[in-house]
Amino acid sequence: MKKITHRISCASTAISSVFLWACSAAVTSAQAALPKMPTPTGGGVGGAAVQEGDWIALMGAYFKQGIAMLGLVLAAASFIAIVIGAMQNWKSYSEGRLTLGELKQFMVVGVIVIAFIVLMVSYASEVLA
Repeated sequence: MKKITHRISCASTAISSVFLWACSAAVTSAQAALPKMPTPTGGGVGGAAVQEGDWIALMGAYFKQGIAMLGLVLAAASFIAIVIGAMQNWKSYSEGRLTLGELKQFMVVGVIVIAFIVLMVSYASEVLA
């Protein structure tokens, strides 16, 4: 009985290894025609250009691009939040629950905050470059 189970396990191991080899051969030929990813133009963490095969500099360049994108997304979200707040205040002003001075105050502060956010995002992208 032990010989039969041993032969079955050996046969299943051989079949699975052949199947694994066939799958890896199919995947290898499918990946052969993929194009190379372009290196980022902004350079690595120190600002130097990314050389071919330098993975550390490449990861640093992608990290810099990710931080820049995060800053732009946060700036866009804050802009949308301020615009939504301005529309809500306009609605309150239209209904008579808000005075014109309070509406102007919100608009002026909103413009100052948006300008500050744009300034900080541009400064951060310059520092990372």
